[in-house]
Amino acid sequence: MGLNWKSVKAVHVTQACEALLNSAGQGLKPRGLIVTYKDKKLPAKAILRMAYCLANNIPSETKLKFSSGEGSLQLFRSLGFRAERLQTNHPVAEED
Repeated sequence: MGLNWKSVKAVHVTQACEALLNSAGQGLKPRGLIVTYKDKKLPAKAILRMAYCLANNIPSETKLKFSSGEGSLQLFRSLGFRAERLQTNHPVAEED
């Protein structure tokens, strides 16, 4: 059975962002997809996992299997959050 992402509301994402900001998980290095909350870049997958657990009253340590991608970004944006894919910097070698 798939995960019911429609259960996740803006309040759950806000609670997840606040929890991550106030926890030791603050040291998580965002890579790939990020959510910007209170001018902090947070890892989107961690926020999404926590928000899903909050929305569905399941323990936060529950393992959830899902892939994050464009659908995750759209979900965050539809709930009023700023979400984006981090740009990877590939330095261009200077030519002489």
